[in-house]
Amino acid sequence: MRMGTGYKQPTGVKKDIKTEGVGYKSDVNIVNRPVTNHGLSGITSTSHGPKRKIYDKSYYLNLLKSKNTEISSEISKFKKEIDTINKDNSSYLTLERKYDVLINDVRQLEGELADYNLTQDKFRLGTKPEDILSLYHHIKLQNDKKKSALDDLFLERKEMENEISELQKQITDINQANEEKLNQLDPEQKAQYEKLRSENNTLISNIGYLRNELDKVNERLRDLDDRLKEDTLRQRAQHLREEKVSLLKKKEELELQTNESNLPFAEARERLRNRIKQDHSEILHCEKKIADLRKIISTYQKNINELEADLSEQKTDQDESHKYEALHKRDREMTDFMENFETTKQEESQQVDQLENTIVTLLEHMSKSITKSTALPSKNDVKDMKGDLAYTKGLVEDSETTYARVKVELDQRQADLDKINTLEGKIERENKNMDEKLKNMQDEMENKFPKIDQVKGEYDKEKKRLTDLKQQLAKIKPGMQKIMTTHSISHDTKKNQLLQNDIYKLLNSLEKKIATNESQIFSLCQFIDAKGTESNFSAVLNECMGTVHEINMENVKNSVK
Repeated sequence: MRMGTGYKQPTGVKKDIKTEGVGYKSDVNIVNRPVTNHGLSGITSTSHGPKRKIYDKSYYLNLLKSKNTEISSEISKFKKEIDTINKDNSSYLTLERKYDVLINDVRQLEGELADYNLTQDKFRLGTKPEDILSLYHHIKLQNDKKKSALDDLFLERKEMENEISELQKQITDINQANEEKLNQLDPEQKAQYEKLRSENNTLISNIGYLRNELDKVNERLRDLDDRLKEDTLRQRAQHLREEKVSLLKKKEELELQTNESNLPFAEARERLRNRIKQDHSEILHCEKKIADLRKIISTYQKNINELEADLSEQKTDQDESHKYEALHKRDREMTDFMENFETTKQEESQQVDQLENTIVTLLEHMSKSITKSTALPSKNDVKDMKGDLAYTKGLVEDSETTYARVKVELDQRQADLDKINTLEGKIERENKNMDEKLKNMQDEMENKFPKIDQVKGEYDKEKKRLTDLKQQLAKIKPGMQKIMTTHSISHDTKKNQLLQNDIYKLLNSLEKKIATNESQIFSLCQFIDAKGTESNFSAVLNECMGTVHEINMENVKNSVK
């Protein structure tokens, strides 16, 4: 550096260094500072520039720390959720136990409530304790029987299980013995055994296949049978056959009746007896059928009456016109009462006389009992009599319980006997039905199935006839529709003419006016009757005349004195 000058030695820094910052080239928009009601405030600054370009170690450490904190916070959240779930599970188990206990209590209380309701219903109906006791004994006997039957079934099941286990052991022993025997056989015999075994398996499979085929054939046969049963022509033919058989029987009977004149007396008498027996059995059968039909008709009639009663009740609730009928009925009852007043008065007077006579007899009986009270027994006699009474009551109760038990047993035995009788009759009927079905099926197999071609031809003919009829009806249909439309149009026009007719309107208005006048007349009649009953002075007049007569009698007595 030279003295007296401002020259300074340059440094080792390179010239023309660009002193541009990181955000030098970023665009900056200068906006007017906004003014609000709270004073001056600036716009919120937004991040500008290319942001951070160098990611050093501190950046990554901070990033790891932030992620660790997030993970730890999530873990703590999961732990809290797990704790809440565990608490909920424990509380759920405890609540479930409480629920089971409470459900059992509720069911027990419901059973008690049902018992109380049943007793209340029995008390309302007025059932006797003896009936309830007999029912209890009956149910107890049934329960004991069912219990013994269940015990027997349980024992039978155990015995069957033991037998099955023994049979399985025997089967295993037999299989082991067979295996030992097979091991002792020669190779030729083993080969022959395997061959026979394979043939057996093939035969078993063939049997299963053939059984399936047989089931299919039987099912097809049933379908064809159902189709034949649904066929109207076949049903008609069956009906004609039945009529033919019945007519042939009648013919034979008539021939026998005509030939009876030529028969000897003994044989004719025997035939007449048989015919009378048959007619008697047919008459009994017909009477039984008539009784059953009458019962069915009575039940249906009861149901119809109940339905009509329900409908009438509903109609009375819905329609106001029935009120007029009820009032008219009351008016008719009042008129009937006025007409029959004298007869009812006589009947009531007779009843009053009878009551007076009964009162007199009761008073006489009371006087006699009062006179007899002087000769009452002593206290010891009364105690002895009470003891005898208690003893006799005990005997009566014992006899009643034994009677109820014996009655229950008798009813049970009678029910068992009825079941046995019904089962016997049912089995006989089923056997007869099965025999008849078997005969019918055999007849159909012998007579009907070989004639399938004939049935098909008849079916095709009937089908052709029906198609022709359908075509004819389709041709007639449009003409009938036109006729129907013309008739409906004429009906509508007539109806409109009737509605627009002045006479029809006048008649409707007059009908409504008559109905209103009738209701007004009825209300006025009711009002007049009510006022007439209110203004009836005959009772007051009679009372006044009675008092006047009493006063006159008193005056006469006083004047005589």
